[in-house]
Amino acid sequence: MIRTKQLLLPCLLAVAGVLYADEAAAAPTQSLGAAQASAPAATTTAAVTLSAVPGEAVTTYGWADQAKLKYASSKKITLIDDASYPDPKKKRQAFTKAIGSSAAAFIVISGDIDLSDGAVTDSDHSYYDAFDKTSHRRLHDDIIYPVTSNKTIIGVQNARICYGGLQIREASNIIIRNVTFWDAHGSTEYDTAVTQYSESKASIDNVVIRDSKGIWIDHCTFSDGVCHDMSRNYNHDGLLDIPAGQFVTISYCDFHNHDKVMLVGTGEKATNPAERTITLHHNYFHGTTQRTPRTRGTLMHIYNNVYDNIGVPENTGYCLGPGTEACFAVQNNYFGSRLGNIVDFYDKSTGTKATAQLYYAGNSEDLSAENTKLSNSKQKRALTDFLTDTIPWKISYDYESAMTSWEEAKAVVLTQAGAGKPVTVAGTTY
Repeated sequence: MIRTKQLLLPCLLAVAGVLYADEAAAAPTQSLGAAQASAPAATTTAAVTLSAVPGEAVTTYGWADQAKLKYASSKKITLIDDASYPDPKKKRQAFTKAIGSSAAAFIVISGDIDLSDGAVTDSDHSYYDAFDKTSHRRLHDDIIYPVTSNKTIIGVQNARICYGGLQIREASNIIIRNVTFWDAHGSTEYDTAVTQYSESKASIDNVVIRDSKGIWIDHCTFSDGVCHDMSRNYNHDGLLDIPAGQFVTISYCDFHNHDKVMLVGTGEKATNPAERTITLHHNYFHGTTQRTPRTRGTLMHIYNNVYDNIGVPENTGYCLGPGTEACFAVQNNYFGSRLGNIVDFYDKSTGTKATAQLYYAGNSEDLSAENTKLSNSKQKRALTDFLTDTIPWKISYDYESAMTSWEEAKAVVLTQAGAGKPVTVAGTTY
């Protein structure tokens, strides 16, 4: 593998602000005695049982540990299930009221929560096929509900959130575990059958994180459901987009059947890495096309993930897309079957030095001219212009306790990633 040393100043300056200017960031890593993300011995591939206790501290083995996350502490657990809410609309109303309240809430959900209140189903998407005959704009906007600070959402008994999206905006201390996010579904802004709007695209995300701090999403499943929207986003945008989020850990999640999975930083002005500090570990990306992730201005730690069956004939796609001011540490991941590249670089900077920086070590496949793409960058650069010999910032949380070789991680991810796990909540097992 080719590596060369690069000037690490942009990331070091950014991380100085993240690690020391913020009181929470300066705190020591959580002790291993706290509740933890699933990080068993790598040879353990038996079914995992998750555990969650209101008010208990967690360890995520990622950036979220800098925020001292805790499960929401509330007087009672809010249970939203079919027995309590046999009417689907009232069940949805109870859920969206709980996640949007000003008070801390520990929420346990079971079964389906239909955010569309029946307007969309797996077999009928006509709600989003309607456009104004004069303006050609869509008649129905995206269905999105806010999640406010100090919320814990735990899925049990195959919990699914369907036909709409959740937005975490200007919020903190959010934990979401063991939930399937199924077919957010929306439409293009304008009718693409009209020539002048043929390039219009959808904007709905299953989950979007904006200007928030301290987020852990773990053992969740994200997909477009029964839809096939893999080469041109007519009805979906991202599965999990992060325009801006500090201290975010995404772990043991399953992402599949989707085109543009995860966009981090929107627009070329999103160039401050301190605004996006994110860890992806033990996730399973398969049957996707691109953006796993695509980023700008980020300190992105990616370890022990599995990438397989990436790309479609109409769009061969890629796995990683570091852009302007994106600093990546990519360690011990498995890169399997794909039609496109492991890395497409999107550095739009015009200076003599590349601002996208990539530390790449211990992965199943070395980087070369055959599995990278440089032409999306604005300046003509060589692969070695982007590669570094050391991680481009100081990682001050414990991840080595959870990180294994890519071979061991692959076995764990293939059996443990995704939702649908048994969960023990405050001593009760579901």
